[in-house]
Amino acid sequence: MNLYIQSDGNSSPVLPVLSFAEKLSQKKESFKRSGDFLAYVFNTTHQRFLRHYDEHASFGQILKNRTYNCLTATALYALLLDHVGFDYRIMETNYHIFLLIQTDQGEVMYESTDPANGFITDSKEIANRIVMYKEAGSQQVVSSKTHYRFEVDLYKEVTLDEMLGLIHYNLSINAYNQRNLSMAIEQFALAIKLYESPRMEEYSSIILLSIKESDLSDQVKESYLQSLQSLRKSQLDITASTN
Repeated sequence: MNLYIQSDGNSSPVLPVLSFAEKLSQKKESFKRSGDFLAYVFNTTHQRFLRHYDEHASFGQILKNRTYNCLTATALYALLLDHVGFDYRIMETNYHIFLLIQTDQGEVMYESTDPANGFITDSKEIANRIVMYKEAGSQQVVSSKTHYRFEVDLYKEVTLDEMLGLIHYNLSINAYNQRNLSMAIEQFALAIKLYESPRMEEYSSIILLSIKESDLSDQVKESYLQSLQSLRKSQLDITASTN
């Protein structure tokens, strides 16, 4: 939890969410069916922490002002489910992420950006949503030298550590789109250490091109290029050692 909260470099009050997690643990025993408890977790978490949607929100903003996006809200749910002892899968697509959770009554989906209908138990509806998320990924705007969007089709399970990498990746993209190359590289360095993904290689190529064609001073440009190339080399070394 602390690693997620500190991901944007700012401090946020952690006690409210830790206290909430402990109350969920205590409440769990009062439910006879795991599905009913998961519905309770979904609804109460949304009411307590997830009020305002912002595509560019950081995880810490959930605790500061109840602002969230798909990734940060899903991360909060995953951390809470981890705490109360549920088996779940974090599923990543190009521009969406959601949870599939095992219960005594079958699989449940958490779709964090849909407070009214995001707790889904019907297997056909879950399948339909997955198809919709996959198809949405192929209809996004392509990248430019000044604004980045991911272009490779993706559907895979990720771990909590890898999702933290995605948190840093999103923060890096936000910085890049705001022309803050220094922050973009700093956050990218944290992301690439946690998550080996086609996202990282594609994105690093875009940053590299932007630095080369920027109007930064030669000294600053060279510093950024060295940092980025070092990160790319480290990732290639890690990939080679695991294959």
